[in-house]
Amino acid sequence: MNLRYFNRYFLYINILGEINSELFYQITTRIYSNFNLYKKKKRRYRYYRICLTCIFLFIFIVNLIYLFSTTKYYSDQFEIYSVYNSTILLSDDNIVLNIYNQSIYHIYIDIGCFNGETIEHFIHFNPNSSIYNIITFEPDPVNYYICKKRLTQTKYRNYNIIIIPKVVWIRNEKVSYQIDRGQRSRIDLNKNSSQQLDAIDFSLWLSHLIKTNNTKLHIKISTPGMEVIIFRKMINDGTLSLADKWDVEWTDRKNRRTRPARIYAESMFESLGYDRRYLTRLDDERKVFKINGTYHNVKKYYDWHKIAQIDTYSHYVQRPVVPTRSRKKKELE
Repeated sequence: MNLRYFNRYFLYINILGEINSELFYQITTRIYSNFNLYKKKKRRYRYYRICLTCIFLFIFIVNLIYLFSTTKYYSDQFEIYSVYNSTILLSDDNIVLNIYNQSIYHIYIDIGCFNGETIEHFIHFNPNSSIYNIITFEPDPVNYYICKKRLTQTKYRNYNIIIIPKVVWIRNEKVSYQIDRGQRSRIDLNKNSSQQLDAIDFSLWLSHLIKTNNTKLHIKISTPGMEVIIFRKMINDGTLSLADKWDVEWTDRKNRRTRPARIYAESMFESLGYDRRYLTRLDDERKVFKINGTYHNVKKYYDWHKIAQIDTYSHYVQRPVVPTRSRKKKELE
């Protein structure tokens, strides 16, 4: 049970205790008066009643203070948090986006932002980052707090950044999640973890978010070991093609059990009209970011067998659609 609700229930019990003590006093007073014992026991019982009332009052005040302190902490940890001036409809997690261009929505979604570093890199390296609505998912409470602290810096005041502390998954349900493992926090399909966190059906959520064709969507995904499962559902329901760009951290590449599913997902990127332009490493981006360099200075790789799989991202860009008329003209020529 959530500690916040436990303390609330305990507070209610204390209030009931106060009521019971008052009822006990009224009942015993009537008994003493009926049996003519009231005068003899009055002084002693008054002392007991004062002591009992003080004990309950002390417990009541302590729990009241603790309730407010934990409510403040847990509201920061487990509610959808809008960094600056964003409007969120909490009933169904729909998000009201800002339109910086008269006709186009620009959205960047970071799945698994860890400490917010990749958001900082996106803002720094993308010259048009100020026109983007930035949505990030980070379910680990520890990572979420670090991410929020980093993204509330004054220099990001003009950005529409939204942090959602939920697990990106294929169903709306509770999932076992290994927390407090830093960047390697992940879904635990073996259910060895006792921590149950809220998960959302990402493809369904995305289909509700992207309702028009005038949207430029860029998604970065880092979900250790789970990206293949998420992609398989998105391929089946057609939501994978909603994004113009994908930055994918393929994990468990040497796992023979998951390799066929990963190869299938990679081939479907090609089939759905995406080109893998290059690969980058987070460590290289971090070095260029520290010296205030541009994305042009970040080293690009073209063979992932020569680099480590951890913190390595494959960058996919959707090929432009050639209009039918132009295609026919080229054929005639």
